[in-house]
Amino acid sequence: MSRRKGNSVPFSLFAFQDIITSVTGIILLITMMMAVELVQNMQRAASAPQEQKSPAIEGTLRGAIEENTREIVRLERLLEETTTIRFDGDALRRRLANLSAATAELEKQTTRIEVTQKDIEQRKAELAKQSKDLTPESIEKLAQEQREIAQLIEAMRQANRVIFNRPEGAAKSPWLVELNSDRILAAEMGANRPPQAFASAAEFLMWVGSQNNGAIYFVILVKPDSIETFASLRQELQDRQFEVGYDLLRADQTAIDPNTGAGAP
Repeated sequence: MSRRKGNSVPFSLFAFQDIITSVTGIILLITMMMAVELVQNMQRAASAPQEQKSPAIEGTLRGAIEENTREIVRLERLLEETTTIRFDGDALRRRLANLSAATAELEKQTTRIEVTQKDIEQRKAELAKQSKDLTPESIEKLAQEQREIAQLIEAMRQANRVIFNRPEGAAKSPWLVELNSDRILAAEMGANRPPQAFASAAEFLMWVGSQNNGAIYFVILVKPDSIETFASLRQELQDRQFEVGYDLLRADQTAIDPNTGAGAP
């Protein structure tokens, strides 16, 4: 005979499954709430008004934009100047010749300065020997001469001037025309006399009308701020049958002295 079990209670896993299901649901619910909050935060950050952004970043961006704008303007001006003046082989050769002439002139000036300094020292030595025979008037006169020579030497050292030598054997007389922002100077090359000064291009062209195109020609000296004036003057002079050359000067350079013109100092 088979034996039957007595009054035993059957084992059930229903309560354990219920706990696992509840915990899983709670975890899913928390995860979904966190995901929704994260999406909402991202949407609010994307739709934030411009004025709430960092002032430091905005200032940096504006500064970069302004700097780029200035650089674009500078590059456009440089391109415009480069397009306006076209250099050729003859212009470069003339430029090299002028630089060589200026170097030679500076060497001459240096030699004159050294000679002048030696003369001063020699005269000082003579004064030391003849001091007993000199009158106060003679001493003052020599002292004044020495001051004038010293001033001339200092002026020659500080002058930022380009010297153009008059070409030998030229059939026509060359005239330098220096274009400045406030005036135009014209002087015969190599002539030691005050230049012609004009307040405008129209006034300069009126003076040109009285000149003989068979006797003179013009060399226009162009500075960075006179490109447009150069273009119009060059065309006008060529229309009047004048020979026209040109050369370049820096903004702080000059080739025409207000007292000696285009002559040697």
